[in-house]
Amino acid sequence: MPEFTLLQWILACTAAFCAGVSKAGLAGVGLLGVTFMAAAVPGKLSSGIVLPLLIFADLIAAFSFREHVQWPQIRRLAWPIVMGIFAGWGLLMVIPDMAFRPIIGGMVLVMLTLQIVRQKFPGFDAALPHSKAFAWFSGVLTGTATMVANAAGPIASTYLIILSLPKQQFVHTMAWLFLFVNIFKVPFSVHLGLINVGSLSLNLCLVPAVLAGLWSGKRLLEWVPQKVFQSIVLWLATISAAWLIISQFLT
Repeated sequence: MPEFTLLQWILACTAAFCAGVSKAGLAGVGLLGVTFMAAAVPGKLSSGIVLPLLIFADLIAAFSFREHVQWPQIRRLAWPIVMGIFAGWGLLMVIPDMAFRPIIGGMVLVMLTLQIVRQKFPGFDAALPHSKAFAWFSGVLTGTATMVANAAGPIASTYLIILSLPKQQFVHTMAWLFLFVNIFKVPFSVHLGLINVGSLSLNLCLVPAVLAGLWSGKRLLEWVPQKVFQSIVLWLATISAAWLIISQFLT
């Protein structure tokens, strides 16, 4: 069990809360949680702490969203994502801890840019090719990003939006896709030492924050306009990602 300062506990609990909110249907909040945990926990260990929290939230979300899962789309992405996870595993074995915060910050900024482009240019999704090559590109990028930083939501959601899935099919498919993906990542994280007895003890302490996030996410969807909420999340995630990059050079 790591010995945290008060600030680290606040950041870790906020990250767990964001994980719960993201699985309630507000996927963009997941990026914010990644940056908070990377700020709370030094180096690559933050990735291993976030993963069990996501799996816990995934289990609740997946078994709540079962009726409209598009299994053919999950099967289509399966092998590309597996290849991407292997690539991310290899990357984590070679990158030093001091480079981890800037890498996460950079990946989050790239994904945020993708989100902003989608919002500003509605025709962007329609212009992308509906091809096997694009499915492989999206899947490999999703696998790499999720293994390195647990931050592949915008990539996978862009791919599924391109398919013009109805809202229910989109939400249910995303829930089951990431349940399988995150469980598959566990042996790799254990091998890298990112998941251990100490990290799992911390996860148990953070479970209430995840549950609070799931409950709050459902309530927020009821009364906060989606566009307003997404704009707030984008700005906060952008500031957090920039801080991750800059802070490494200030220490």
